[in-house]
Amino acid sequence: MANTRQKGLKYLDSFLGLPRPACVAVSKLFQPKESWTRKETWWFDLPIGKIERLPDEHYFLLGEWVGGKFVVLEVPNRFLLDNMDSFDTKYNRRIRLHLAAYDGNWLVDERVTDGLCFSKFER
Repeated sequence: MANTRQKGLKYLDSFLGLPRPACVAVSKLFQPKESWTRKETWWFDLPIGKIERLPDEHYFLLGEWVGGKFVVLEVPNRFLLDNMDSFDTKYNRRIRLHLAAYDGNWLVDERVTDGLCFSKFER
């Protein structure tokens, strides 16, 4: 069976119908017992160097969902650069996002206090 990243990339190829973008991150759906937030979440690590090299591109974030589907976010790299102070970036020059996968806080970064909401980037 394919791993989550392979399944996500295949889903994205089908979803977009275009050549695969340069910036793609895929996360499995972490259940409450697997997550330090104790709630359903997706965890993404985005390399800052890649974002800086491609400021006019978009980062596609794919969160595993039910029925073999994925939640697809298309986040402008410029948004990530402009909001760098709002993210956890202490680890290895990476933006660490824990996006909520439950109603009431849908797609909010819970890694930090008062995290940004990413729902406007959902496709």
